[in-house]
Amino acid sequence: MKSYNIIYKDEKTFQKFVKKYKLKEEKALLVQVLSGITEEEFCLSLAQFIKKELPYANIIGTTTAGGIANAVMYDKEVVLSLSLFKKSTVASKLYSFEDDFNVAMMQKALVRENTKAMIIFSDGFKSNAEALIENIHRTMPDIVIAGGRAGDEFFQKTFVFDEKNYSDNGCVIATLSGEELHAKSDYILAWTPIGKEMIVTKAQETVLYELDGIPVLDIYKRYLGKHILEKIPEACAPFPLLLKKGDITVARDPIAVTQEGFLQYAGRFEVGDVVRFGFADIEDLTDHLDELYGALSRHCAETIFIYSCVARKALLGEKLEDELGVLEAIAPTGGFFTFGEFFQSSEMAELLNVTTTALFLSESDYTECEKKSFAPKHTFDSIKKSLTHLVKMTSQELETLTIHDPLTALYNRQEYIRIVTKKIKSAKRYGEVFGMMMIDIDFFKLVNDNYGHDVGDHVLKKIAQILLKNVREDDFVARWGGEEFIIVKNAKVEALEKVAQKIQKKMLQESFAPVPKVTLSFGLTLYCEGDDEDALFKRVDNALYRAKENGRNQYIIG
Repeated sequence: MKSYNIIYKDEKTFQKFVKKYKLKEEKALLVQVLSGITEEEFCLSLAQFIKKELPYANIIGTTTAGGIANAVMYDKEVVLSLSLFKKSTVASKLYSFEDDFNVAMMQKALVRENTKAMIIFSDGFKSNAEALIENIHRTMPDIVIAGGRAGDEFFQKTFVFDEKNYSDNGCVIATLSGEELHAKSDYILAWTPIGKEMIVTKAQETVLYELDGIPVLDIYKRYLGKHILEKIPEACAPFPLLLKKGDITVARDPIAVTQEGFLQYAGRFEVGDVVRFGFADIEDLTDHLDELYGALSRHCAETIFIYSCVARKALLGEKLEDELGVLEAIAPTGGFFTFGEFFQSSEMAELLNVTTTALFLSESDYTECEKKSFAPKHTFDSIKKSLTHLVKMTSQELETLTIHDPLTALYNRQEYIRIVTKKIKSAKRYGEVFGMMMIDIDFFKLVNDNYGHDVGDHVLKKIAQILLKNVREDDFVARWGGEEFIIVKNAKVEALEKVAQKIQKKMLQESFAPVPKVTLSFGLTLYCEGDDEDALFKRVDNALYRAKENGRNQYIIG
C-alpha cells in the first residue's frame, strides 16, 4: 500500500497530482478530506470534485482544528490524505443520527469477514460518539477502531461529510478489509495528574454538574483561577480531567458551556468516577523521543493515520511536530486535530482527549521495520519546562505526605477509604472479586507501658515491613490507626487465609527485642454484592473482634 498527502490549493493542482501518481483508475482508494475550512458548500463541492476525478475512491471528510501531513501541522488548510491499497478493499458511508441508524445496519453495509480496521469521523458536538464506538466494539470486538470527533478553530461548528451529503449530528465510516491487512493502534498521553482526587457527584452523559458536591465551574475557578471562566472551553484544554478506565488513563476536556452554566465534555462521566486535573509532562514529551520511537516502532507500518487532540496542539505548539516526527520516522503520516480521539484497547473502546492516537496499517508480512533517523526540530521554552518539573516534583512530594502514614510509611486511613470505594465501584461494574483483612497487634498497650513508646514505634515499623514483604505488589496495605492495619486484596477467601497464615509464620521467626514475643489477630472478609464501605468495614471489624475475644493470635472469617 501507499499513501500520499496533498494540501489542497485548487482543482488544477489536484488534477496534476492525480495524473502524476496515476490514481484515476485505482479501485481500492481511501481519501480522507480533512478540512480546516468549515463551510458546508465548500466541503461538499470539494468532495464531489474529488469523486469526479477519482470515480472509485471512498471519500470520508471532516472539519478539523488543524491538519497533519508528513509530521507537519497545518491551520485553516485542507489536507487530503489518499491511501492506495493493493491487497485490501475499502467501503464507506455517511450516517445521520437523526435518521434510524443502528450498528447492525452499518455492519451489514460495510463489514466483511476479513475487515480489520474501521475509521470513524463523527461530529464534534451533538452526537454521543462514546456510545457509538462502545456499541460497535461490543458487536465487532476484533475490528480496530480509529478516528475522532470533528473539530474547528473556534469551537463553534463541526460536521462530517462525503461526496453526497454532510451531517452535524452523525458520522462517516470507512472499513478496511483484507486477509493480508495488518492493523494496530496506539496512543500517546504523557499528561500527569496533579492536585487532589475529586468524585463526580452529579453528571448526566457528557454534561458534568458537580465534583465533590461543588458546581463544576466553581471547581475550575478555584484551581485554575477566575480568569479561566472568560475563555471556557478552549482555555481549559491544557488541564483535562484524568480518570482511569480499566488499564487506560482517559482525559476529558470540556467542549462547551451549557445554557445552565455547566460543562459539556467530549466523553461522558458517571457518578462515582474519581478524577484529578492533569498537566502536560513536558519532560516526557520532549526528552524521551528515542524511547517513544522504540515503543512505537514495534508496530510495523506502511502508513500511519494520526488523530490528535486540539488541546495537545494548543499547549505544545510547534514542538508537537517532534512527536509527529517520531511516527513519520516509522511510516508516512496523515491526519487531523480532533475534539476527541477514538481508541480501542484489547478490552474496550474509548473516547480519549489530549492524546495523539495512531492507526498503523500494512499489507506486508515483514516483522521488522527499517529504522529511520529523526531529530527534534524545535526547542521548548526552558522556563516552562523547569516550571513543569517543579510542579511535578512538588505534587509528588505533597501526594506522598497526604496519603501515607508518617511513622510506618504505609498508606493512611484516608487513602484506604478512597481505595476501597474504588474497589467497590469496580466490583459492582465489572464483577471483580476482592477481600480485606484487618489486623491488630495483640496486647500492644503493654509494649508501650513496659518498654516505652520508642520501642512501640519500632514494633509498628517492623510489622509494617513484614506486611509489605508478605503480600503481592498490587495489594494495598494501610495503617488504620494505633496498632491496627488493613490489607485489601483481589482474591478469594482461601487466598486471604494463606496470607494470614504466612504473616503469622513470619511473626514467629522475627525478633522484636527487647519485646520477647509479638502476635497478631486477624479479621477476614470478602466483598459481598450490595456492600458499601461501611457494611464491608463493619463485617471485617466484627471478625477481628471475635478473633481477639477467642484468645487472639488467630484469624476469623466474617
